[in-house]
Amino acid sequence: MDEDKRIILKDINVRYRGADDFQLKHVNATVTAGKIIGIIGNSHSGKSTLCRVLGGVIPNIISAEIDGTCNLLGYSPKDDWQAFNASTGVVLQNPAGQLSGLADTVADELAFDLVNQGLPASFINKRVANVAAQMGLTAQLGQSPESLSGGQMQRLAIGTAIVTQPKILIMDDPTSEMDPVGRKQFFGWLDTVQDTTVFIVSSEIDDLCEVADSIWILKDGELIVHGSPEKVFNHLSAQWRIPEPTAYQLAQRMNWRLDDNRYPVTSAELKEAFDAQN
Repeated sequence: MDEDKRIILKDINVRYRGADDFQLKHVNATVTAGKIIGIIGNSHSGKSTLCRVLGGVIPNIISAEIDGTCNLLGYSPKDDWQAFNASTGVVLQNPAGQLSGLADTVADELAFDLVNQGLPASFINKRVANVAAQMGLTAQLGQSPESLSGGQMQRLAIGTAIVTQPKILIMDDPTSEMDPVGRKQFFGWLDTVQDTTVFIVSSEIDDLCEVADSIWILKDGELIVHGSPEKVFNHLSAQWRIPEPTAYQLAQRMNWRLDDNRYPVTSAELKEAFDAQN
């Protein structure tokens, strides 16, 4: 398979300047383009650091000691920063910190990168309206970004990341300030995303299982397991202290299994396992 159709991580090690320990250790993975990868792990497991590496923030913006190979769709975030940056959208934990700070309205903020690219106004207006609708921000287009709630600010940050239609989207806990309705809408939107490789850190295990093609579990800076949600959650180790999906817990209590003897991890699989038992 051509490298421009894969994400390849080979023996990635990261240590921040002044730190004694490595935040990432010997991370290896290969992913086909167009997949959604859910990244989970307990505190200080290296999730945010991995997002910074995937987004090129390390070492281009945040200085850190890094070695190994990171190749995303044929680009190296370290060696091909400009080309890589043009094809990547990044949403980090502090949404306000990644806004331009120069826009008077939500519409202007969404349009900021497109204006800098010199695109026609008619194209920009159409794209901004489309992204605002996707993020549930149509009613807020005329408001100041500073007037938004925390959840709306997160949706605006996501909107600014997707307005250029990136090939790779990296999001670090993008729903932490959203209410349950907003979070449900976000994951519903994420399930419709096509032709984009998505890396998303989240503690919303149930939602991740519904949308992710692959789950990565980090522990103490190491990628200890990765695979389909069904495979990963049917082979959890208690030592990892990772919560199980609600569908899995209910099916285990009721002993509802799928045909291959595994427990379901999504709502659709839970219904399938229930129907098989009744």
